[in-house]
Amino acid sequence: MNDSRRAFTLIELLVVIAIIGVLLAILLPSLGSARRNARTTACGAILRGGGQAFVIYNNEHKEIVVPSYNMTGLDTTEPLDGWAPILDRDGYMSGSRETKRGPFVCPDTVDVEGMRGGQTGTDPQKPKGWMDWPNIRTGNDNIATEIPERGFERILRVSYWINALNPIGGSTQVDPDLHYTASVGYGPGSNGLVVQPTKVSAFMRPSALVTVADGVYAGRHRDNKIGRANSRIGYRHPGKGGGAVNAAFADGHARVVSADEFPRGLGAGNTLDEVRAENQGEITLYSNPEKYLGVP
Repeated sequence: MNDSRRAFTLIELLVVIAIIGVLLAILLPSLGSARRNARTTACGAILRGGGQAFVIYNNEHKEIVVPSYNMTGLDTTEPLDGWAPILDRDGYMSGSRETKRGPFVCPDTVDVEGMRGGQTGTDPQKPKGWMDWPNIRTGNDNIATEIPERGFERILRVSYWINALNPIGGSTQVDPDLHYTASVGYGPGSNGLVVQPTKVSAFMRPSALVTVADGVYAGRHRDNKIGRANSRIGYRHPGKGGGAVNAAFADGHARVVSADEFPRGLGAGNTLDEVRAENQGEITLYSNPEKYLGVP
């Protein structure tokens, strides 16, 4: 009886392998893009939850916004609690010290200690990294530490930047309610003022006011652009201008913001006209753009 079965020839096998290789070359970029998009979406969902937690906190604290951290005077030797540990301690969100999961980390966080050495410097990966809270400043570094006497009994990993007046490290001018929040207790500043808790009533455009965004720590609004030394904004996601961030806003919503859309603040040679133009659209860093920038 004739056996009709036959094996593949070497040429046929090579052709099949070549076809598979071509298909993989076509599909892998799409799969990689799909995974990146999924992580971006997950990051946005995390920030929506965080934005809503901020709103609930504000409502339950008589319209007082959670501090970026609390401090006493100009003392930089005491531990700083931080907004994430405050929300964790008080039951609004439950964090952990993991890099890839939890309400205070983006799934695309780079495993780099973003503020090691005191600044992000010129390393483009540092703003995409993380910072542990609570922490204490030791020289130019930030060392994670618990503060059990104040109820902070664990260390949390955070890979989001908070839009805050953050004048630690010297006596500088205090502008009340300048941004979304502030380092409460700092002062007196060069104008004699001490930072007080921000109130929701200061927000003239809550749907446009950034609360938190991909990045590390707080402050240095002047350096928000890609390639700027010491930027603390982590452009972790695909977008125009070289990347994008997920950002939450004071009304509780969140969305993706491209690098060419994310605004800067005043300082470091940024002109008033430039900063005004960047902060008058659907996103601003200022609680009252008209008051501080003359934005209509």
